[in-house]
Amino acid sequence: MSSIDTSVRSPRVMIAGASGFIGAALCRELAQDYAVTALTRSQVHAQSQPEVSGVTWRHCDLYHLPELTDALKGCDYAIYLVHSLAPSSRLTQAAPRDMDLILGDNFARAAAANNVKHIIFVSGLMPDTFRISTLLWSRREVEMALTGHGIPVTILRAGLVVGPGGSACRLMVELVRRIGIITLPPGTSRRTRPIALVDLIRAIRHTLGKPEQYQGHFDLGGPDCLSYEEMLRITARLLGLRRRFLTLPWMPNTLATWAVRWITRTPKALVAPVMESLPLEVQFKDSALQRFVDQEAISFEQALDESLDHSRKKLLPSPRDPMIKMAQREIRKASRVRSIQRIIQPPGQDAAWVAGNYFRWLGSCCRPFVETVIRIDSQTGEDIGYQIYLRPGRLLLLELERDVLKGTSDRQIYRIIGGLLAKKHENHGRFEFQSVLGGRYTMAAIHDFAPSLPWYLYLFTQAFAHFLVMLSYQRHLFRLSR
Repeated sequence: MSSIDTSVRSPRVMIAGASGFIGAALCRELAQDYAVTALTRSQVHAQSQPEVSGVTWRHCDLYHLPELTDALKGCDYAIYLVHSLAPSSRLTQAAPRDMDLILGDNFARAAAANNVKHIIFVSGLMPDTFRISTLLWSRREVEMALTGHGIPVTILRAGLVVGPGGSACRLMVELVRRIGIITLPPGTSRRTRPIALVDLIRAIRHTLGKPEQYQGHFDLGGPDCLSYEEMLRITARLLGLRRRFLTLPWMPNTLATWAVRWITRTPKALVAPVMESLPLEVQFKDSALQRFVDQEAISFEQALDESLDHSRKKLLPSPRDPMIKMAQREIRKASRVRSIQRIIQPPGQDAAWVAGNYFRWLGSCCRPFVETVIRIDSQTGEDIGYQIYLRPGRLLLLELERDVLKGTSDRQIYRIIGGLLAKKHENHGRFEFQSVLGGRYTMAAIHDFAPSLPWYLYLFTQAFAHFLVMLSYQRHLFRLSR
């Protein structure tokens, strides 16, 4: 009599951005039916997570494509919840939208290399207008990056997500707690449809593994259509606090952002995107997925009530809150640098052309102080590296070597292997040129660079000089592209 093999492998799901308030809740929910690999960029977070059956935590640098590709091996599905609002290096010379774009492109490349069957991305609600916040435009670019490498993608466009640890909910709670008369900018009168975290997770579970049915983008919202002012009033009622609200038609968003930062003691990196995204009038597009969510959707008031610690009159914390300071100490101790610039790619060219053009241009740009020496392979005639010298005394400042094996026409990698400005024995720095959005841009990015100069001397000399040089090169290629 033949035995029946009951050891059927559970589908493996990768969750990128798993230490956030959405990701942590999603890990617990999906572990019931899937083998979950939870990715986090922080070694501290990966080591400090409580053990949950079915969930494997893994530290991964999403800026490092080979590491990310290795992490996605064996995964059937992937859920992308990453954003770049918090720093990952001691010095970050980059706009959040540029970091988000590289991360999204890397994730799509790694998923394609591993034949991942389906990606789900939680994006933001897009208004029916050309007037769009920087945060929402960044989300739109990530949507395009994820869909640009041949993997079926489901895009869930949600507005304010209500749950423990959510940054927007925390801002509302802290505002109501700390101030008796709350002045509001005019944008707070426009309406949106907040969605409970549990309802968003139901939508993710429902669409996961069904790319043929749910490919494309879907608007998601809860049962209530509310303005931010109405949500603040509900928050005050749930906290048992009497508050007065005053809308100032002339109040600019920059002033409102500064006031919220000062009152709530929240970093600008978290406040500014929320304030920028004060809802424009969004016309929700009905779908079968929205109707599925509507069946058991809970109200904003119930979702917020369940997310509050009523004894302390605060929002319940995010799972990663206790580890933030420890992670910040690790970042400071490592003293690494990340610098990313977006360069318009001339028509008909690729990242390899931009990289070669940059190093040749660098010598002429900084003449007579800097000289660039090109190392050429005698057999192929291709550039294999560059040496950057300070002309007086011919001091070698930096030496870069091209990674011939891992580089492609749309992605060039130069490893920083020496020079007076790079810290010896600790440098895993690299300078990458990566084409994104179908060749519309090349992202020039320095990752994990360890400077040899004392930190504050570095900030006001080498770091500032690099920023000016890259700004000049952006303008140079912009003129070529016109």
